[in-house]
Amino acid sequence: MDRIQQLNYEKDFRIAFLESKGDGFQRLFERLMSKAHPNDFMACRPWGNVGDRKNDGYLPSARILFQSYAPNEMSAAEATKKINEDFEGAKEHWEKYFDEWTFVHNAPDGRLGPHIIEALAKLRQDNPKIRIGHCGYEEMLAKFRQLSLQDLESWFGPSLTMEANVNLGFSDLAAVLTHISITAVPTTSEVRDVSRGKIEANLLSQAVADFLKIGMQKSPLVAQFFNSWKNPTYGEQIAQAFKSEYVGLRDGIPQLHPDEIFGRLEIWAGGTANTTPAHKAAVLAVMAYLFDKCEIFEDAQAMVTA
Repeated sequence: MDRIQQLNYEKDFRIAFLESKGDGFQRLFERLMSKAHPNDFMACRPWGNVGDRKNDGYLPSARILFQSYAPNEMSAAEATKKINEDFEGAKEHWEKYFDEWTFVHNAPDGRLGPHIIEALAKLRQDNPKIRIGHCGYEEMLAKFRQLSLQDLESWFGPSLTMEANVNLGFSDLAAVLTHISITAVPTTSEVRDVSRGKIEANLLSQAVADFLKIGMQKSPLVAQFFNSWKNPTYGEQIAQAFKSEYVGLRDGIPQLHPDEIFGRLEIWAGGTANTTPAHKAAVLAVMAYLFDKCEIFEDAQAMVTA
């Protein structure tokens, strides 16, 4: 697996992590652990009126019991109560089978609230014979990086490759751009007037930012494509279409994380044909060009130095 493939899949995982809530997040965690620990990790299915007995996954080789926590909204008091109830329930049903109880969460930036940190600290203090762990995005990403290319392809499908990126040509770009519904360019183009802060690039994750940098390598090719196109305003029309789609995503409810916006723009630009490495390379190149030249997204470095 080359570096570009790795970045592509890490970007896909980051977006899947952000989009997963509640039961969806638990399914994501179960899938990750099942691939990272085949024939070892066991997902627990709620059964009748007994439920899952406070077991959201078990790793017998390491004697770790997992409890997933991914609410859409929950007060500090509710969160603390749930953690304590889940832990006590786990001890009641599974104590002789585990040495570590791990709290799995979906905090986008990996940071936990002070009430949760305090609740976990108290569990450690009151239960010295049981290790109390936590697992968030960074810990899950470390597991994700252990997966084979075959595992990644079975999960997210074919990836952009270094070969496809190197060999990207005008025909690949045309296949992407003709899919996008363009609109007439306004008399006074608004493309370069997107106000700063529409999306803060410093909120893009490292996975997405690194992936975007790969597309930057082909940004000059996109510029050449637009400059040689028979319609001199074609580039502006494409940028306007992207801007319109971006604004719709930005202003939607519920509010999306910038990484999610990037992912949905990528899906929109790729259309149903976005299944081959060459097509993925073309989509990324166009997005990188618009990021760099049309200011649809803010440059992270510019945000730092501003």
